[in-house]
Amino acid sequence: MRKTVIAGAFLALLSAGRAAGFDAFPICLAPSGQFSPRAAGSLVVWYDNRTATVTGSDIYAKDLATGVEFPVCTLAGDQLRVSTDGRLIAWDDNRAGNWDVYGYDVATGLEAPLVVGPEPAFSPDLGGGVLVWSTGTYTTDDITGDIRGMDLATGRQFPICEAFRGQAAPRISGNIVVWQDGRRSIPDFVPEWDIYAYDLSTQTEFPVCRLPYRQVDPDVSGHIIVWTDENGDIRGFDLTTGAEFPICTAEFGQGRPAIDGDLVVWEDWRNGDPDIYGYDLAKGVEFPIFVGPGDQTRPDVSGNLVVWDDRSTGQMDIWGAYVPEPATLALVAIGVGVALARRRRGQPPTA
Repeated sequence: MRKTVIAGAFLALLSAGRAAGFDAFPICLAPSGQFSPRAAGSLVVWYDNRTATVTGSDIYAKDLATGVEFPVCTLAGDQLRVSTDGRLIAWDDNRAGNWDVYGYDVATGLEAPLVVGPEPAFSPDLGGGVLVWSTGTYTTDDITGDIRGMDLATGRQFPICEAFRGQAAPRISGNIVVWQDGRRSIPDFVPEWDIYAYDLSTQTEFPVCRLPYRQVDPDVSGHIIVWTDENGDIRGFDLTTGAEFPICTAEFGQGRPAIDGDLVVWEDWRNGDPDIYGYDLAKGVEFPIFVGPGDQTRPDVSGNLVVWDDRSTGQMDIWGAYVPEPATLALVAIGVGVALARRRRGQPPTA
């Protein structure tokens, strides 16, 4: 009976959905584009261009549990690169002409500056009562800047990495901070990005991956670190074993991975334009989360909620999907593979 119910639900999914994958739903379809969503629990945040011609980019959020969308910051200037832990929202803000980090308390609805000063601060991430961010500037040809942190309970700021040539894109989970590191780069050449990490509990820095060329887009959850490798694969590192391992090595490239618990998600180009794929670390199963027209990029994951920005309508919107329990993933992966093959041949997803 259980197999019949799962199979029936899966066939309904393939025949009724916008595309192959899990049931996707719109989170924000406002005009002029929404970008780079982040999720924590039922809260989804993003930066939003609906008033860009008047005030610049803004920060918006939506609580999926209540269905309520609300503005977080709509002041003049640009607000970009947002993060949330479900209780606090943090973002880049240049309202004063310099990149600072501001925060918004979801419970009280109050905004406050978190990192403001002459030194630029951007790319914030939140976790375990700690805020991390990048300083300085970086381009594709040269990089400067450090990784810093702040204890949100005390307001104490502290350095995490001040190595030569610069660091960028920090992420935090528990006591582990990860980032892409350019200390091996040569000026005027493409940066040699590596992946490094820092344990806040032991105040110890260590390299995660120092292969040639570019390892970028790191993320961390618990004892697993993920990133995009130079050849466009998604790779992981287990802090408990010290072992590096492949997550996805499919053709045509993958990028921008995100991880929460056992679920890794990324944007994937194997079908000709970027789609959203996932991998369950506990089950060892890879599966498409959303494969459809247009570009699906910059995914994030919290629990079994996956969010991404979606250009299938001609502008960027925010969409999401809930990944089923791991027990159903093998069936879904096999079935969606069949559906994709049929779609490429111009056939309907089910016979």
